[in-house]
Amino acid sequence: MKNKFFITLFACLLPWMAGAQQTISKQNNVAEKDYIAYLFTYFTGNHISEEAVCYAVSTDGYTYWALNDNKPVIDSKIISSTGGVRDPHILRCEDGKTFYMVVTDMVSDNGWDSNRAMVLLKSTDLVNWNHSVINMQKRYVGQEKLKRVWAPQTIFDAEAGKYLVYWSMKYGDGADVIYYAYANKEFTDLEGEPKPLFIPENKKSCIDGDIVYKDGIYHLFYKNRRTWKRHPGSNYPFTDFGTMGGRTRLQAADPGSGGRCGNFQTDRSE
Repeated sequence: MKNKFFITLFACLLPWMAGAQQTISKQNNVAEKDYIAYLFTYFTGNHISEEAVCYAVSTDGYTYWALNDNKPVIDSKIISSTGGVRDPHILRCEDGKTFYMVVTDMVSDNGWDSNRAMVLLKSTDLVNWNHSVINMQKRYVGQEKLKRVWAPQTIFDAEAGKYLVYWSMKYGDGADVIYYAYANKEFTDLEGEPKPLFIPENKKSCIDGDIVYKDGIYHLFYKNRRTWKRHPGSNYPFTDFGTMGGRTRLQAADPGSGGRCGNFQTDRSE
């Protein structure tokens, strides 16, 4: 979360992007051959001027070129309660034409234990975004000891037919724990009380969770703060993740990644 280099790679392909999932292609009536690039969301640093959403594109999913001269494409002051946002994650919806983005509502200059909120955003063109601030202390009771809300992400739960949002929270002197809750139909709020999704066996803080569904298995990548140890390769059940079928496999993120997994290069700006 507070490494020198910040990245967030998402496997969301624009209507003209390569390698789209067949289900999305069918729903959106776009042939896979018409997908030619990947979009990447990121923020650039720990100053309020750098805590904002930026875009980059790639044709191979590995090398990315910054758009808008590596400057923000969304005004953080408009969408957030703190004036800054971090950890952007974006997802193409199942309808093939709507995009959901979630971000940490935070200005790091206020302190690493200063934020209590995340922002949910929705768009159909990647330019105009509707936004909703979810402040955990205002939204839920019994949150007096909450210190921070970090790095939200979204995944579609096909069995439940809902979008699941998951993120890390820290209470008092405890460890950061990954929690989850379903988003409402409008993607403007969360349904029900947040529940723990995953707690490492070593009970150390875990942040920057990233779930990838592949061949019937949900893979959870995460950063185990200060230990950087990989989770054993054995399968681990999401006991509170009951509606999502299939198996699960967990593995820690590469400590050199500076956050979620992926590579980012600004070879040129366009």
